Amino acid sequence: MTSQARPVVLVVEDEPSILSTYNLLLEEEGYEVSACASYKCGHQKLQERTYDAALIDIQLEKEDLGLVLAQEAKDLRRALHLQVDYLVVKPAEANEVTGVLQRSLARRELLRQMAAD
Repeated sequence: MTSQARPVVLVVEDEPSILSTYNLLLEEEGYEVSACASYKCGHQKLQERTYDAALIDIQLEKEDLGLVLAQEAKDLRRALHLQVDYLVVKPAEANEVTGVLQRSLARRELLRQMAAD
């Protein structure tokens, strides 16, 4: 049996209960999670490594800093030839969040396989 790397997800959310819920939910689903409660942390994490997916609160820190962070992630994705697949509106059900991540990662894998052929 081959060991497959767990997908890595960045979660940036300033509401502690939501951040904790997403963190627990995604870890239980088999994702590696980097959790941040601020724009500054999310910005730093984006500079440190590549993520398979990101969940970013748009109204971060009572401002639209989540939009700023999403734009930074978008610019980085563009440089890496990645794209945004889905937008999830809060409050989101657990199965919606995990379903969106699963579909997005499956789509990326399919595109990788098609490019390799």
